[in-house]
Amino acid sequence: MTIDSLILTAYILFIFFLAYRASKAVKTDSSDRKTQVQEQFMAGKSLTFTESICSILATEVSALTFLGIPAFAFNSDFSFVQIYMGAILGRFIIAKFFLPRIYDKGLTIYEIMNDSHKDGGRRTVAIFYAIAKILSVGVRLFSGSILVAQFLGTDMRSALALVTFITFLYTLIGGLKAVVRTDILQLGLFVTGGIFAHIFIPITVNESWTNLMSFAFANGKTSFLDFSNPSGFILGFVGGILFDMATHGVDQDFAQRLLANSSLKKAQLAIFISSFFSITIGFLFLGIGALLWSHYKGNLPVGVLNADHLFSYFIVNHFPVGLKGLIVSGVMAATMSTLDSTINALCATVYNDILPKRETSKFKFFAFIDTTVITLLLFVVAVVASQNDGLLLLGLKIQSWTAGPLVGLFMSKILFKKFFPYKLDIPSVVGAYLFGIIGVYLNSQVLAWNWNLNVYLGCFLAMIYLKIYSSLRPNQ
Repeated sequence: MTIDSLILTAYILFIFFLAYRASKAVKTDSSDRKTQVQEQFMAGKSLTFTESICSILATEVSALTFLGIPAFAFNSDFSFVQIYMGAILGRFIIAKFFLPRIYDKGLTIYEIMNDSHKDGGRRTVAIFYAIAKILSVGVRLFSGSILVAQFLGTDMRSALALVTFITFLYTLIGGLKAVVRTDILQLGLFVTGGIFAHIFIPITVNESWTNLMSFAFANGKTSFLDFSNPSGFILGFVGGILFDMATHGVDQDFAQRLLANSSLKKAQLAIFISSFFSITIGFLFLGIGALLWSHYKGNLPVGVLNADHLFSYFIVNHFPVGLKGLIVSGVMAATMSTLDSTINALCATVYNDILPKRETSKFKFFAFIDTTVITLLLFVVAVVASQNDGLLLLGLKIQSWTAGPLVGLFMSKILFKKFFPYKLDIPSVVGAYLFGIIGVYLNSQVLAWNWNLNVYLGCFLAMIYLKIYSSLRPNQ
């Protein structure tokens, strides 16, 4: 076994060790089903500020960041950071207005939204969320398996199966606490990998970092604001505000990390401060794309299908022994930290919202079944995603189609409930999603505006429908 393989193996074994320790740290009476559920999905509301912020960052910084953002910079420039800048305001709104209204109010955000004695509306919201989440995260799973496949010299499906199975096992072992504990390690690992890439790419190509970045700068590759035409920056910034409110405020995946915090103030601080770390990480990986563009003068090397595969190609073929294993571990960390969070969040949604009336005495059995089915669905989507290019934008665009209606439903039931006097039921949810998707279609296919506005038009039309619905069926 090579040194690189030993490093990767050691990383995987340590992940399982952390998951095992996390499961042992949870002392739950097996007869207390409520406590058991709280530990599995909410870590017993014991998350610290550090655990929350690291888990938020590890979940959002997927392999799309590790491989997709350098590809974006290689093909374009640093304009992707505009979304991160808009996220600062978006996360301030989450901390200031969202969290005080949902903290300590329920197990999932969709349970909190429900104001009806029936489960139909809540279940429908959860189903729409689950479908969109599986599609978008399946793309992220595929992107993270690109480097693993190249490193192991195997086909993509085998790499996908390996990463998915490992994540499935340790997620099942320790619940949310294990997910968060492993996320801290994984965040450190893939950020370290990004820093080392900045060090070793110049060394490998026998050029200084300054010269490579200066060449990229001179050719406009590091630009994120065109003063002569600021509309692009404005669109990216504005788009990032509502998009981040959707992904981090009303997505159970991220909301779960905030609801499981030990206090409201710590949760508020964690989500707001995380936005500044996100920008830093974004610039780190955009810089990798600029370095590679300067080295290759904008031309992909022979054998590389597209820019999504470029960074992984460079790692496998040019990075030194030892560092290669560390970087591959970093990419696997980025992939698994997103996947484990999604599996746990979706299991909570299935248990609490989609199938809430199952026999509680069989919680462990249902947890295993839910985890297995969700993992298999994510794997299938990842296999399908392997046929597409432009992974970064593909993953984000999938979310943008359904994020708007979800934000609209949340705001109508939590923030502006007095102006929307309707009961959450199946017609209200289905109508909101239908109108929201029509809004996205108009934006992307008819008006041909920037995709960053998908969430806005989706949210706007969904809320128009909900207002009409409220007038026709007030409090029914």
